[in-house]
Amino acid sequence: MLNFVKTNPIVKIESKTISSLKRSRIDRVLNRYKITLFHEQDPNEVVPSFQEILNKINYSVLKLPNKPWEINYTYNNSSGTTRVHLHNEYLPKKPTLIFHHGLASHNQLHLKVFLNEDFVNKFNIFSIRASNHESTAKVLNSCINNFTNLAATTCASVLAADEIVDFHKNNSSKPVIMVGLSLGGAVVSLHYFFFNAADVYFPILAYPNFGKIMIRKSHKGFIHKYEKMAKNKSLFDCFDIPKELKNRADKNKAFPILGKQDEFINFQDASRFWKGYKLETFNVGHYTIVFKINKLRRYILSNFAKINK
Repeated sequence: MLNFVKTNPIVKIESKTISSLKRSRIDRVLNRYKITLFHEQDPNEVVPSFQEILNKINYSVLKLPNKPWEINYTYNNSSGTTRVHLHNEYLPKKPTLIFHHGLASHNQLHLKVFLNEDFVNKFNIFSIRASNHESTAKVLNSCINNFTNLAATTCASVLAADEIVDFHKNNSSKPVIMVGLSLGGAVVSLHYFFFNAADVYFPILAYPNFGKIMIRKSHKGFIHKYEKMAKNKSLFDCFDIPKELKNRADKNKAFPILGKQDEFINFQDASRFWKGYKLETFNVGHYTIVFKINKLRRYILSNFAKINK
């Protein structure tokens, strides 16, 4: 459970969390230990599409009382356990909010920065912890060590989100909203396009295509065999959204949020992807979005209120 002490302002929690976020930036870890992304990737491998992975992944769901749900999955040589946490008492009379953290970030850390008492009082709060995120070492060696592992990790989170949506829809007539930051924003986006089962989506600092996001010249120093990887078309096609899914998507359900100074998610690329959507932008970077947290919360709550009349 997430506890908010009324006598201590949420700002104190945010301040501590912001400091932790600064210390845990993945680019600093990569620099310090001279680690490259996709360091076990064969640069010539033809990587399957996300849709193919979604269709062929093997998974099981374990739901035990008073414990996190577990989504255990395997796809080729990729495997892991994605966990779903409920952070307050589930009440069918309340809408449900699903939150997903960013890449290589601690689920509870991002959740504490995002939530306040307004959210806890208004919603059933579920969060998803991506597989292979028990530690930074696990992320580096089991998630972003090759592209298929990253895709399978993301796919399992999308399936976990759909389990929560299905649970809520079977128990309540109230809406479900999904909120995700960075990796979480990609998960939210992919659920929106492939399942479209939640009522409103807020992908933050994200769009779905990890190939275009990560394998770019500005990240060259972090990418294993960059020159060869940049020529592998399947890496850039993997997370492409099929045209038929893009065309049938209800644009009134998705509210993407981007940072104009984002040093990781290219603002121009992301803006082009979300063209035609109600796009909200902040003049911040990928990490300094936390300094706009109050505006971000108000934006989410106000747009949710419009669809929850």
